[in-house]
Amino acid sequence: MSRRKLLNIGLTLAVLVAIVGLYRLTPTQQDIQQPTAVKGIVGRAVQTPRFDLTVDDVRVGKKLRIPRSTPDRDSLTAFVVVDASVTAKREPMHIFGVKIRSADGITYLGANRSGLDRVDLTGTEFAPDIPVRGSFVVEMPADKVPGATLLVMEKSILNDLEPQVTVPLGDDAPKLEDVVTLTAASDT
Repeated sequence: MSRRKLLNIGLTLAVLVAIVGLYRLTPTQQDIQQPTAVKGIVGRAVQTPRFDLTVDDVRVGKKLRIPRSTPDRDSLTAFVVVDASVTAKREPMHIFGVKIRSADGITYLGANRSGLDRVDLTGTEFAPDIPVRGSFVVEMPADKVPGATLLVMEKSILNDLEPQVTVPLGDDAPKLEDVVTLTAASDT
């Protein structure tokens, strides 16, 4: 084989390796459109351009007591109640995207029980600069809470590049209560 052929084969292989390398490093459409994570910790305010959120506590129970509503709600898994406060910054808004992602990558959506939307934070309209205390509720197995992360966004769809609050809920298993009582959302 001539020197020129070896050089051509070498250059061709180098170009192919470069193409494969660039392909693997190039962000996908999903990467480009993912929400932007805004990381926080329990007990400290997480700031986004549209709202601030502080997670105060995490409670877990087999039953959920909703104010001014009977009977208590039962779950085949458990109710995870995340007590928090939210402050809108610029204009009135709602929070519709609430999930918990367990350590094994499974995502659990906010609970959708009758009467819940009247008292939890997802049913609240937040006025600018007025903090509102309340809770988010997610149904999931209690043994999946250690190592899980709360994910909160203003919108549940069409949220490309929107800020997503991510708050690790801790590695310790929370105490499993028989009944978790939800406190109605209210201005603080």
